[in-house]
This record gives sequence, structure tokens and C-alpha cells, in this order.
Amino acid sequence: MSGYQQGPSEDGSSWQDPHAQQPWQPAPPPNAGMQPYQQPYPQPYPQPYPPQNRVVVVPVKTPGLAVLFSFLWLGAGNCYAGQVGLGVALIIAQVVCAPLSAILASVTLGFSLLITVPIWIVAFVVSAITGYSACKEHNRSLGFPHY
Repeated sequence: MSGYQQGPSEDGSSWQDPHAQQPWQPAPPPNAGMQPYQQPYPQPYPQPYPPQNRVVVVPVKTPGLAVLFSFLWLGAGNCYAGQVGLGVALIIAQVVCAPLSAILASVTLGFSLLITVPIWIVAFVVSAITGYSACKEHNRSLGFPHY
């Protein structure tokens, strides 16, 4: 046999394995017994790669696109150029004023278009100029004065 008995011994006591190991106990925490000011590891884990300078890529903005976007949707060129507040205000103004202009034109048999179309043209010119200049300033701040 292998050195232990199956079942209780002859005297009636429970049997024990002579090759049994001590019962399992959890390992102590890694900083048990250390002073409060000591670190559990002498050095932080090494980085897999040496620290490098981070590169942030900021795209150049095309002023012609700002003018085109302003023509297609009043205020979109300003949003493209980075003037989000002005662009959103112009977009909201166009969304509110365009239906009113259409209703007014239908009531006045189109005579109100003599007033509303020049107002839209002036708003477009202002939006295009401010978007164009904002793109130029953005590119100048990146170091592209000729773009």
C-alpha cells in the first residue's frame, strides 16, 4: 500500500495521511511588514519605449472652402474656419428667416424679394469675408503665411 489506511484506524480514531501537506493559506500582501514610507517596489515599472515628444497635427484650412461653404449654407464657412459661435448664429438666422422670406414673397407676389435677396447677399459677403480672414489667420498662426 501507499502508507495510509483507508477509513479509521484500529483504535477508532480518524485516519491521517502521513504525506499530507500543511493546509493552504493565502500569501501575505506585498507590503506587509514594511514601513509606511517604503514603496512595495524599488522602481516603477520600466516603460516599454523611451518617452518621446508628442506630435500634434493641425490641418491647414483652405480659405476658398470657407467662402464656398458660406455660399452653400450661410454660416457653415465660419464653422469651418473655427468661428463656431458666429457660424451657428448665422445658420439659425437663415433657418428662421428663409421661411419667413418665402411666406412674405408669396403674400406680396415676389416684391419682398427685392428686399430679402440683397439682405442675404450682404450676409453672405460678411460671412465669406470673416470666414476667409479666420482661415488666413489660422494658417498664419501655424506658420504658413502664404497659404
